[in-house]
Amino acid sequence: MTMPQTEPPPTDIAEALRTVAINGAYNASRALSKWFKRGVRLTSDGFRNVPLTELSSAAGEPDEVVAAIHLQMLGEIEGDILLAFPERAALRLVDALIEAEPGTSKEFNELEQSCLQETGNIVGSAFANSLAGWLQLQTTPQSPTFVHDLAAAVIQPLIIEQAALGDNALVSRTEFDFGGDQLDWRLILIPSAGSLSIMQKKCEGDDHRQHALQTIAINGAFDASRAMSKWLRRGVRLHTEGFSRIPLREASPPAESDDPVVALHTALEHQLHGHTLVVMDVPVAMQLVDVICQLEPGTTTELDEMSRSCLMETCNIVSSSFINSWAKWLEIHTVPGPPELIVDMPEAVLQSVLVEQAMASDEVFLAKTEFSIDGNWLEWQFYLLPSAASLRLIESSCS
Repeated sequence: MTMPQTEPPPTDIAEALRTVAINGAYNASRALSKWFKRGVRLTSDGFRNVPLTELSSAAGEPDEVVAAIHLQMLGEIEGDILLAFPERAALRLVDALIEAEPGTSKEFNELEQSCLQETGNIVGSAFANSLAGWLQLQTTPQSPTFVHDLAAAVIQPLIIEQAALGDNALVSRTEFDFGGDQLDWRLILIPSAGSLSIMQKKCEGDDHRQHALQTIAINGAFDASRAMSKWLRRGVRLHTEGFSRIPLREASPPAESDDPVVALHTALEHQLHGHTLVVMDVPVAMQLVDVICQLEPGTTTELDEMSRSCLMETCNIVSSSFINSWAKWLEIHTVPGPPELIVDMPEAVLQSVLVEQAMASDEVFLAKTEFSIDGNWLEWQFYLLPSAASLRLIESSCS
């Protein structure tokens, strides 16, 4: 499919819509992985703004046959969601669902339509719920309908229906990855004029600013997922609900904690000063090494040189992605120092950093993160401990 002429949404809404798209893709990936019973990963870079007059080519070339799933949104957010697949991609998706050899499905009978409707329902609902969660409003996706026709015939009724309500649609190019197979499709969101106006007002008001910490974290997790997938040549996904701002004392481990942890410490210099820590339990670290190296579960029983090297590279990718997301949001430059991998008791790992932090600020930022690869879910924590000057910079940006 070729994209129509598009432009980013207005600046104040673009980052928020990227957050909606990425978060929707995360949630859809988790739901689809359970349904497919295999690792599934959806990625989306966000939405592009398309005038309704140019939307006819968003679902595909006018004379291209596509399979599409349409969901209507009702409630406080109204509009339409359309998922459009090239015919070949849709049939390939059905083959994956029914665990058939590629090329087995030839036409869209009742089984094929049902498979695609359920896929569209999962994906469309995930994006609609992500949008509703961001806006703190209610929306209810209606039952999905299946359409198999020329792209122009699929999209034209929606254009006619929405023309009286608004002038623009939002289009996301979404990549669907399962078991090394990649399929491209289009996700088209056509909000009513009233809903689009609400979205814009939310971005301009305090509600949007409260989502800044979520945006930073989700963008960092998205970039880390792409970098890890490229490094390991497998589908990797990091998921986080966002950063929470917590008192320094809550970052300290309980006094009775006597299990060692693995941590990657990085000092930040230049315009963003402070420290970062990626912290995970030792058993989780060993599981992570097994998964990364494609070893049988339980193979890694000690953190030898090879294990440390795997963990160092993993934590370095994750930490850099989160740091770069902070720097991009704040529109500043930062230079991470050499990373240091530490295996020790929690108090020993955190104490020196926290003592220094106490002289600069009494608050830190924490993002609890889930790491998914080959169906395995592992948890860790990412801490940003800014200097006093950097904290003031963060506060001015997020307020």
